[in-house]
Amino acid sequence: MRAYDIKGEKAIALAQAAICFFIFVLHAVALHDSGRSIVSSWVAVAVGLLIASSGLRWWLATRPTLSERLLDALNIFDVAIFLSLIWSYQYAYEHPAGGSLKAPSFVLLLVLIALRALRFHPRPILIAGVAAVMGWSLLVCSAVVKDGMEAVTHDYDSYLATFQILIGAEVEKIVALGALAALLATATFGARQLLNKAAHAADYADALESARRHLEEATRARVEAEATLDALDRSKAELLEQNRRFNAALGNMRVGLCMFDHDQRLLVCNQRYLEMYRLPKNLAVPGTPFREIVEARIAAGLFGGEKADDYRSERLAAVDVKEATTKVQEMSDGRTIVIMHEPMAHGGWVATHEDITPLRQIQARMSHMARHDALTDLPNRLLLRERVEEVLDRNNGDTSLVVLILDIDRFKEVNDSLGPSVGDGLLQGVSQRLLRRLKGTEMIARVGGDEFVILQVADKPASAAAALAKNIQGALGTSFDLDGHQIIISTSMGIAVGPDDGRDPDQLLKSADLALNRAKKEATGSYRFFEPDMDLKMQARHQMERDLRAALNNNELELYYQPRLDLASNELSGFEALLRWNHPKRGLVSPSEFIPLAEETGLIVPIGDWVLRQACIEAKTWRRGLKLSVNLSPVQFRLGNVRQSVITALGISQLSPMNLELEVTESVILQESAEVGGTLCGLQDLGVSIAMDDFGTGYSSLSYLHRFRFDKIKIDQMFVKELGEQPANSLAILRAVVALGRSFGIATTAEGVETAEQLEVVRAEGCTEAQGFYVGRPGPAREIPAMLKRAAQMFASGRRCAG
Repeated sequence: MRAYDIKGEKAIALAQAAICFFIFVLHAVALHDSGRSIVSSWVAVAVGLLIASSGLRWWLATRPTLSERLLDALNIFDVAIFLSLIWSYQYAYEHPAGGSLKAPSFVLLLVLIALRALRFHPRPILIAGVAAVMGWSLLVCSAVVKDGMEAVTHDYDSYLATFQILIGAEVEKIVALGALAALLATATFGARQLLNKAAHAADYADALESARRHLEEATRARVEAEATLDALDRSKAELLEQNRRFNAALGNMRVGLCMFDHDQRLLVCNQRYLEMYRLPKNLAVPGTPFREIVEARIAAGLFGGEKADDYRSERLAAVDVKEATTKVQEMSDGRTIVIMHEPMAHGGWVATHEDITPLRQIQARMSHMARHDALTDLPNRLLLRERVEEVLDRNNGDTSLVVLILDIDRFKEVNDSLGPSVGDGLLQGVSQRLLRRLKGTEMIARVGGDEFVILQVADKPASAAAALAKNIQGALGTSFDLDGHQIIISTSMGIAVGPDDGRDPDQLLKSADLALNRAKKEATGSYRFFEPDMDLKMQARHQMERDLRAALNNNELELYYQPRLDLASNELSGFEALLRWNHPKRGLVSPSEFIPLAEETGLIVPIGDWVLRQACIEAKTWRRGLKLSVNLSPVQFRLGNVRQSVITALGISQLSPMNLELEVTESVILQESAEVGGTLCGLQDLGVSIAMDDFGTGYSSLSYLHRFRFDKIKIDQMFVKELGEQPANSLAILRAVVALGRSFGIATTAEGVETAEQLEVVRAEGCTEAQGFYVGRPGPAREIPAMLKRAAQMFASGRRCAG
């Protein structure tokens, strides 16, 4: 478009210069005819300015960029100069101002504006037209002001005749008409060319669009063709890969695979199928009849069942079945093969042949392991229970089943002292001797760590069981030589007879176990028969265990306190906390009944923690100088955290450690644990006193005094009680213990003082404290003030009375 603009501006400049020349010539001729000077100064100036403006327009058209604002100014300038030229007619021709309005030069003004159409742009026409309208309006107003309205409205024909300018006016009209026609023709021709070019451009654009569409379609077709080729290549590659995988799968399958068509001819089979039946490779060729393959199996001696003909008939009939089947085939060479037959939709079948012989062997081993002991290979509890149930089911009443459970006495000591390997060797030796010596028994099983069960069917169960027990004692009575150790063992046995002592395996084994427990409690190395009262006692024991577990939560436990007398000051020095159980149905239960049960079941740990806390809380309310004694069980050291329990009890109660004394028995020291010794020493470091209870009843009490730093020795009540029955011996022991304590700097407390005479004896022998019914019977915490008052009255006055 810039080229059209430049070309249009140049055309405007040339046309405007031509009009200026025409005007100048026309004015010169008109002035000469009128006898005036041929050149008017104002006309010459105006024409010169218009020519200069045309030159400036040409120069602007040659610049790199067209300045629209300068061109607008030139358009306004040209119109103003032309209007000034028209106004100057009154001076050049000496007629009124209104004559200027009637001059045909107005037509030339139209031509001047029409020139702007040569640029084919509306802006120059609008600028020049607006300027012409405003300028012409100004001329009309000026003429009216100068000559009046009449001068403007005077008849045009009279005007032309008066001033004799008709020829000139007509010439101007003709020239202006020709110029205007030429301009319009030129503009129309230019517009026509632009339209032709636009039409050609549109046709070219349509052609380009059509070509673009064809190109896109061709490109799309090419892309689709390439995609199709790629898809075909991928499909081919995938097909080749699938074939490769299929062949690899066939060649590496652990099962034999074969496929036959509806004519019972081979389609495909893998190498494993040939190997399983020792078939030659020529039988793997597609088209081989199935009957020929079966005959080859039979010829190789590989068929199922005892007769080859039966195997042939069965195999040929099996492939005619129209539903999926599975058959387990026991082969003549001992293998087990599972054949899975799957018919195909259009006839024929696919079959897999899997050799499950290793799996059967593993299952047999697992079944054996599940029912036998890994160490001795004897039947375990599961197989034992099945055999007991089997024997009881087939019992017709003529015979009975003897169930004998034996337990190796003190086996844990062998295991702990000589090591697990020796213990395992002992168990294996016991099992081997039992198998050799107990011929004719129903079963020998191992059901626990050191427990064995022997089953025997007998018509006279009592005598047969007794003979069996004695036979076992004889078999196991001689020593076992294991890793250079001569080990002699004894066994305890429990015997139950079915169905009298139990009609199912669980009840019968339970009865024998109860009899074993009785034998171990009464005399190790013996045997006992089951008695009904054993079960009742065991049930009562289990009920007591359940009640004891609930007792702690139901606030059924209570502490009693037994006073101790300081023999030097005749004042009470402290109290020993004793546990009592207020059973909701049985009333007050003796500690000798439930304490062993609590230790056996582990309940002594939470119960012991409660005793410590409760005793410390109640002792905090006593007067100063009174010391609290609390007994600790060996189980608390083994299963609990004694040190933490003591610290917690002291923290909750705010009782001074100096006012707490813990009593331990020899069985605690027997654990020979560095942890036990460290716990006792740690408690002493806190300020807690440690006393040895029941001193003199164990085996090594003197050695413990050397190993542990006790604060007190409590002489067992047995020695105090025997002061009246065997005074000489008991008194000698009493003196020795007191002397021993004095030499070690350890206080001594005599337990079981029940008479004034016993009190005087222990006082005379130098005991530090006395404890017993004579000093005071145990009582609840609320009775402690009364105990203190009674002791103050009783021992301060020197009176002695029975407790």
